[in-house]
Amino acid sequence: MKNIEKNLIICLLSLFGLFLSSCYGDKGNYEYRELNDVTIVFEDALTTLIRDSLKISPQLSAPNGYNPDKYTYEWKVYYTATTQDPEVIGTEADLKYYVSLLPGKYKLVFTVREKDSDIFYRKTSDLEVKTTTTLGWLVLCSEEGRVRLDMISHITGDTYRDLLKGTELETWQEPRQLLYDSYMAEPFYLVTGSGTTRLSDNEFQWQESYLIENEFAGAQFDKAVAYMGTHYPGKLIIDEDGRSYYCDNTMGDGLFGSSRKNQYGYKKGLAIGFNRLETQNLPLFMLWDPVYREFVVCTDQFQALGLDSSFDYPMSTLSGYGFPITNDALFAWPAYQDQMQLVCMENTLYDKNQSGRGATYAILSKGDARYLYGIILGNLVCLIDDEEKYGVAYEKIYYVDLSSCADITQASHFAFSSLKTYMYYSVGSKVYAVNFAASTPASELQLDLGDEEITLLKFYLFEKEDTDNRSYDLIVGSETPSGEGVLRIYDGFDSEGNFLNAEPEEMETGFARIVDVMYRE
Repeated sequence: MKNIEKNLIICLLSLFGLFLSSCYGDKGNYEYRELNDVTIVFEDALTTLIRDSLKISPQLSAPNGYNPDKYTYEWKVYYTATTQDPEVIGTEADLKYYVSLLPGKYKLVFTVREKDSDIFYRKTSDLEVKTTTTLGWLVLCSEEGRVRLDMISHITGDTYRDLLKGTELETWQEPRQLLYDSYMAEPFYLVTGSGTTRLSDNEFQWQESYLIENEFAGAQFDKAVAYMGTHYPGKLIIDEDGRSYYCDNTMGDGLFGSSRKNQYGYKKGLAIGFNRLETQNLPLFMLWDPVYREFVVCTDQFQALGLDSSFDYPMSTLSGYGFPITNDALFAWPAYQDQMQLVCMENTLYDKNQSGRGATYAILSKGDARYLYGIILGNLVCLIDDEEKYGVAYEKIYYVDLSSCADITQASHFAFSSLKTYMYYSVGSKVYAVNFAASTPASELQLDLGDEEITLLKFYLFEKEDTDNRSYDLIVGSETPSGEGVLRIYDGFDSEGNFLNAEPEEMETGFARIVDVMYRE
């Protein structure tokens, strides 16, 4: 049996030999040459920043010598999170690539192909692209009316210009506001005359679904947003006609409802007050009715208290509905016959009573007179012994006549400190400070930028832990006679709000006209 198996194997080997002979025996006319195997050497793992320059000079060698002119070259990247087609980022031996990839992990593949034979050699490396824009100042500019978004990166120290270039937003006009809503999946809002949209947390990507029109529940919204305010669990927008719309996002992103009615109409001023320091169950949003000339309060949950949720109630009427109020005798709410006009309204982190509630300030005018109102907006519902009770609607904390302050009727921008009872305002190139808690409030010149016009004055209130107390830093945007925007950041904590002849801790030039600034944390 063993001999039979042995003979069978010998026969099969003989047949295989004849087969090889028949295939190759008569092919002597082929030209044989030795392969000149190319060796490729560069790093197996690479890290780069978006908008940085990725440069790689691989070491290329071969046993018989390497002639670079005999080869073609291709660099490709594959995004590891998807099966999308690769992107070619270079066709030279040395890679010089301006990184426009989105942040993430990729495979970088370098192929060297011999021109004559089409034989190729390949090396693969891991590539991680990190963002330059995860930390730093976002600067919204008007470049001759066009929307331009720049950023001072606190990752690289560089300034990146026109972040929206190459998107559908690059031709939008009339920049107005930047906002951050930490409860949204796409947390940045951009408000312009051409439209209002969210921007992604990932390199400010944009898609049509981010438009504000998609955040309305059945109601048609075809107006431009003039002003927007966000504070969980709600947000408000005011359109160019002065109509306000509320969104309750307690259960998610939420949707805006129909326009809200005041006591005698719909029109609102371009300001929204809320308790910036406290997250509330049923918060108040305070607005100004420029027709009846009074403060009104909005919340979409009035129905929980037996009131009409589509209606905005005058602040002066809340006590009549049974809401507790504090220090109501400090001042009378402005009434129609007073014929007051809203100058500005701003929310702060200033905690006057150490109660965990921030202060809201409003300035009203009557002719050349200017009056400051300070209010702590309350929580309409509070929980006591697991039962819902009416919360304190508001507390009045300041009423000050500012009429004697220098050139205040010419003031173009206002900013209120969260550190002390300081208000700042700008007139042309100058910044003044007022301690409105003093017995006789008076203005004091703080800064004079010479021939520059101040276009922005604000404090940015940080959403996350403010370990460096940066919410007290004064932000000043200005424009030179040549039209160049300049951004200055002044330390407010160590100086305790005194910016007299202060030098900025940060300063950057090269912007267009600065409209708004926020910090990306």
